[in-house]
Amino acid sequence: MTTARLNPGIPLLLNGVSKRYGSKTILNELDLHIPTGQFVAVVGRSGGGKSTLLRLLAGLEKPNAGQLLAGSTPLAQIQE
Repeated sequence: MTTARLNPGIPLLLNGVSKRYGSKTILNELDLHIPTGQFVAVVGRSGGGKSTLLRLLAGLEKPNAGQLLAGSTPLAQIQE
């Protein structure tokens, strides 16, 4: 595995990200672009996928489909 550090000067990109637990779809083909230097608030109802999204971004979960990127680098390759 390639070890890299997350540079705060690069955008975060989610392309077609889906997450399922068994037959239950939590996130379905989510596309999200967080530009460099921007802040984002994640809000929604209980069970709406907020925690799952943050767990994916933190690398605690893996998506069933799609890509999570820091610039052009997959988040799965970035470790502290």
